[in-house]
Parts: sequence; structure tokens; C-alpha cells
Amino acid sequence: MSALVLAGSMVFLAGATDVYGLSKLGDLFVSFMSGNTTSLGVAIGSGDGGRAATAAALIALFVAGAAAGTVLAEWSGRWHSVVVMVAVTVLLTIAAAVPSQSIHSIVLAMGALNAAFSRIGVTGVSLTYVTGALVKFGQGVGRLSIGRGRGDWSWTVQGVMWGCLLAGAVVGRIALGRLAGAEEVWALAGMALVLTGGTVWEACLEG
Repeated sequence: MSALVLAGSMVFLAGATDVYGLSKLGDLFVSFMSGNTTSLGVAIGSGDGGRAATAAALIALFVAGAAAGTVLAEWSGRWHSVVVMVAVTVLLTIAAAVPSQSIHSIVLAMGALNAAFSRIGVTGVSLTYVTGALVKFGQGVGRLSIGRGRGDWSWTVQGVMWGCLLAGAVVGRIALGRLAGAEEVWALAGMALVLTGGTVWEACLEG
């Protein structure tokens, strides 16, 4: 259960962070790269070189963050969630302390975040890719509707992940109306720090 709570909280963080990114980038994202890829295609097709460059840069930064997070996770063994969350916290802290680099640091952080959790029990999860979660949830509903997969409710985890992303986006939007830009990023960094403590607790329990 603690792993599900931690993973859900990380997805919540991704949702809240994406709302902040949207407030700065218009209709581009800091964690939802499917949307950015579509925007990149539209920009290329429209001959909008500046927008295409921005979308491409965001995608490249996200991939770099995912790669770096994976390297840290592979090197860290059972402490991989702790080490990755420390990196995410540091990046979000840099984003809050150095506003000129906020988007770059946030996108790197969101890419790296995916390496913190890849499975909950036997169920594979993605922390920033809700489309995949909805597909798996729908597949589970489909199998259940024809009498298959009874007794296997692991797919319901995907619905929880979707709900956490939605909740994060709602709370992020509310916070956006009440906090200044830097204050919101500090709040995101603080949330990441709390989650880092949670991963330490989880790793100690597993040990």
C-alpha cells in the first residue's frame, strides 16, 4: 500500500507541475510529451520554426532527464527511488531559486521522475504518461466485461494513477491563483522533499 501511495503522490506532483508549466508555456507541457509531440508536428507543418524549436527542446530535455534518472536508478539498487527523488528535489529547488532556468530544470525533473517508480507489485506504472494508464484501465474494464481476468484487479491501479494526476492538476490550478510563480515552484520542491522522505521510509521497510 505504501508503494501505491508514494507512486500516486508522485503522479500528483507531476499533475501540479504540468499546470505551472502550462501557465508559462501557453499550450506546451513540462511532463506530457505526447501533447508536445503533436504540437511539434503542427508547428513543423505550419512552418513555425520558433515554436517547433521550443517543443523539440522540451522533448529533448525530458528525454535527457529520463535517461539521467534511469542511470541513477540503475546505479542505486534498492535505494533507486530515494536517489531519483533527491535529484528531482534538487532540480525543482534550482527551478525555484533561479527563475530564468525554471522550465529547463522542471522538464529535466519530470523526465527523471519516471525512474523513481516503474512497478507497483506486478503492475507496471508510468508517473507522467496518463494516456498509457487509461489504455490499460480500459483494457481491464474490457476484459472484465466479457468475463475474463476475474480475480485480477491490478489494472485498477491505472485508474488511481489517472485520478492522482487529475487531482494534482486541480490543486496546481488552485495554487496558481493564490501563489506567485516562484512561491508555487518552492511548493513543488517542498512536495518533492516530502516524497523523498517517503521513499527513504519505504526503502528502510524493504531492507
